[in-house]
Amino acid sequence: MSEEAIQDTGSQDVADTGASAPIGFLDSLPEDLRSEPSLRTFTDPAALAKSYVNAQRMIGADKIALPSKSATADEWREVYTKLGAPTSAKEYQFDGNIPLEENYLNSFREHALNAGLRPSQANEMMNFVRNTIEGMNTSMSEGAEAARYAGEQELRQEFGQAFEQRLEMAQLAAKNLLGSTDMFDNIQLSDGRMLGDHPDIIRMFSNLASQIGEDNLAGDTTELVMTPQEAQRQITEMTRRDGPYWDRMHPEHETYIQEVLRLREYM
Repeated sequence: MSEEAIQDTGSQDVADTGASAPIGFLDSLPEDLRSEPSLRTFTDPAALAKSYVNAQRMIGADKIALPSKSATADEWREVYTKLGAPTSAKEYQFDGNIPLEENYLNSFREHALNAGLRPSQANEMMNFVRNTIEGMNTSMSEGAEAARYAGEQELRQEFGQAFEQRLEMAQLAAKNLLGSTDMFDNIQLSDGRMLGDHPDIIRMFSNLASQIGEDNLAGDTTELVMTPQEAQRQITEMTRRDGPYWDRMHPEHETYIQEVLRLREYM
């Protein structure tokens, strides 16, 4: 093959390659659109057509114009209504148990309306309020029980075997002086327990009962059970160094020994 033939063949191959090369999507557009930045994201006519259809659908949809920064409450009210907020506070309905009294519930509805909440949003907020209150009540109940138990253990330690009797005498004294103990069952302290469960209240009325006298409280005389403190005071008195307790020759020596042993049972 001659050199000229080889050159002619090469020229023909280059020409054929140029003719079969695909034309880019942007290159197929008019020259004034090729440099448009918004078109650079499209790689083919189908993608451009899809974007156009979506845009047409948006044009046909309902639009909500946002009010300006100086918009009035009524202008915002129109927006809230278009977004699904009711026009009356009474339209808010809530699921499950409502932990609010009627006046607080109505106030909640009014605030929800002013905030432009949809019914579903207001119901979600009510669920939050309900869960918060239930959690607080549970926590307070547990705290009240712990405080009541701690107070009872304090008095049991102080009264010893006389605990039940002193508790009963305290209640009798309260009824005698106040006419009723309802206030102790109805007044709740900050820690959740009732007034009548506080050890200081029980201690105070127990002391008053001792001053009033059991005969004036119950009518029937019964033997008072000693507290550990009372027993300790008597033991101290009976075991003085100059008393019968230490004098084996004293006729009451054995009596003192037995009485001190009995008193120590209350300790």
